[in-house]
Amino acid sequence: MHTSNAGFVHSFVERLFVFAMCLASAPLWADVPPMRGLGDVSCEHVQLQGGYWGPRFKTACEVTVPHALDCLERDGHVTNFDKAAGVFDGPLRGHHAFDSDLHKALEGAMYCLQHHDDTKLRQRVEGILDRIVAAQQADGFLISYFIVNGLDKKWDDMRLEHQMYNAGHFFEMAVEHHRLSGEKKAIDAAKRFADHIDSVFGPGKRYDVGGHEEIELALVKLYRDTGERRYLELSRFLLDERGHLHGTERRPFQSGPLVAPERVEGQTDAEYRRAKWHASLRWRNGRMQDHKPLVEQTEATGHAVRAGYIYSAMADIARFMDAPEYEQAVDNLWQDVVSRKMYVNGAVGTAQYGDEGFGDPYLLPNRTYCESCAGIAHVLWQHRMALLKADAKYADVMELALYNAAISGISIAGDAFFYQNPLQSNGGRRSSWIGLACCPTNLTRIIPQVGGFVYARGKEGIYVNLYAAGAASIKMDNGETVKLTQKTDYPWNGQVQLAVAPDKPSEFTLCLRIPGWAQGRPVPSDLYRFADSKVAPVALKINGKTTNSKPKEDGYVHMKRRWKAGDVVQLDLPMPIKRVYAHEKIAADKGKVALMRGPITYCIEAVDNPDIKVLGVALPKEAKLHAQYRPELLGGATIIEGKALADEKRPVKLTAVPYYSWANREKGAMTVWIDEAL
Repeated sequence: MHTSNAGFVHSFVERLFVFAMCLASAPLWADVPPMRGLGDVSCEHVQLQGGYWGPRFKTACEVTVPHALDCLERDGHVTNFDKAAGVFDGPLRGHHAFDSDLHKALEGAMYCLQHHDDTKLRQRVEGILDRIVAAQQADGFLISYFIVNGLDKKWDDMRLEHQMYNAGHFFEMAVEHHRLSGEKKAIDAAKRFADHIDSVFGPGKRYDVGGHEEIELALVKLYRDTGERRYLELSRFLLDERGHLHGTERRPFQSGPLVAPERVEGQTDAEYRRAKWHASLRWRNGRMQDHKPLVEQTEATGHAVRAGYIYSAMADIARFMDAPEYEQAVDNLWQDVVSRKMYVNGAVGTAQYGDEGFGDPYLLPNRTYCESCAGIAHVLWQHRMALLKADAKYADVMELALYNAAISGISIAGDAFFYQNPLQSNGGRRSSWIGLACCPTNLTRIIPQVGGFVYARGKEGIYVNLYAAGAASIKMDNGETVKLTQKTDYPWNGQVQLAVAPDKPSEFTLCLRIPGWAQGRPVPSDLYRFADSKVAPVALKINGKTTNSKPKEDGYVHMKRRWKAGDVVQLDLPMPIKRVYAHEKIAADKGKVALMRGPITYCIEAVDNPDIKVLGVALPKEAKLHAQYRPELLGGATIIEGKALADEKRPVKLTAVPYYSWANREKGAMTVWIDEAL
């Protein structure tokens, strides 16, 4: 490890005192528990300190959030609300989903402020929030684009105009503001907006859904925060309504062929092409997961971001309501994605059909789409699956997608972004901002909430799903509090020290996830496999004494005992370099090999291999590889080095770096999959 024990303990005691004081003064909210599955431990109760995620949390708060807010203010996202409130004479800027980008960036700020004391940022956030709420209409409606352009059309063309999507991101942001501050202005505005939507849509009212899902999972959050069950019921209605005819009652929908619109007299060629494009977007072919009822869908199809959000909501509904049909459906969809449609780095979405979405089974080209938002939506879905099913395989996929697919979209410095994340490129360059800001703002909110993915809480114990340095305070069902402290440099090595400190000695079960990669599986399916089936033994100790490290069928080691303050668990997960092969049906990866170490997927980049053609190099099957931690490189990273062949026979040195870190230096070629030489 790269930190001293004495320094760690001293600094931790100081930070833990501050952390405990913050928790003691935290506001109260409903926090409705699930009917089944595990309860989450939200990120306000988990402070990331040091290790891998601590510096990234700091960068997110000090660089990414202010940078995002600067760009959003520059582009008119905030003045749009001023115009909607009648206090700004300038133009309305952007498109119908413009509000959602601001809500996501503010949500990221709320996560930061839970543990990052920044008076300037807090004042800035509150000022922007006041300007948003000032635009709210008497009936609760709050989307600037429609307030300015005509409220008579505010619920028209729902397939394309993102009304529900805007609302959902506002709800998520408002919930986090309430959790952070205890103040009512944002959550009350969210409730008024949700009540307005509930007055328009629902049984006996209007039967319709938005084209871009997101509100469904947000309504579950709003229900949990307020305890108002009607928000949960509205989420269920919007799930149930997908795949039906829209109107005044729920009726079956039968998908038909795309019918091109008739050309209007005087319409230019460009106008007609646009009309045909809009008609194709409205065509219910699966792009928006609205082609058949969700409970009948067995294959992931359509826009990958929308899919990840709606699958998240399905898992939530299965946890918070009596909805076994949704659990079965989301199980089927999970199997389809993880067994046939996921990249080796956990990314999803090939855009094969021009829809930013899933393609055909096993068709996984490496010059692909893999939208940053899709990687984030995939993390959110897998997190909810882990909570619903209490099985480590879902956390395995969450971890894979988080470390590789999601954070590859943001630079290590925190102020440059990718919209797409291919696994092979002739040279990518990150943008300081992207006008279509869905990805930059989604990346702004994902890193500050990682703490909420680390732990889960069961009726009899605590589940550890991610290994990340820092402190947590977890309230158990019996009202007692357990403080956990992780010390680790994971994912660069697998040594984890976990200090357990309950309020008083008590019996409960501590469940440690033994990652699939440590058990010989890169993913929980046969889509990818390690070349070497050997598994190094996992070591586990409690208070210095060796204990059984074999996980149960759920992938966790269950340690039930009477825990007391001062107990320390030590876990050692060996991290050999692993060669990965793809399923034989993935044509793009035949004859190729990828490299993994722990949960990290690697790539080779031209900047590290200047004397070779990166896309033409071959790695001999028996070439020895070794890992080295480089604290000065890419924010601190473990690299992989070995011998390869250039020009089919010339021996060269090969250096691989974590995939998420590519395009942080000079522009140049990159690939995850490398030709393998016999």
